[in-house]
Amino acid sequence: MRIDNNLNSMIASELQINDMATNIARVANTVADPEFQEISADLIDSIVGQIPEVISYSANAKSIETQNAVSDMLLNIKA
Repeated sequence: MRIDNNLNSMIASELQINDMATNIARVANTVADPEFQEISADLIDSIVGQIPEVISYSANAKSIETQNAVSDMLLNIKA
C-alpha cells in the first residue's frame, strides 16, 4: 500500500464530507423557517452519510502512520 493512495482516498473523503456539510447547511437554512419545521430526508442522509467518510479518513490516516513507523523501523535496522 502506498501513501499516495491513502492521501487520494483522504482527499475524496474530504470532498464528500464538504458536500454533505453544504447540504446540511442548505437544509438547515430551509428548516429554520417556521413553516418548514419538519426534519427532511436530505438532512438525515447528509448527517448519516458523514459517518463512513470520517471512519475512512481516520483509517487512511492511521495507515499512513503505520507505514511511517515501518519505514522508520526498516531504516533503523539498515543503519
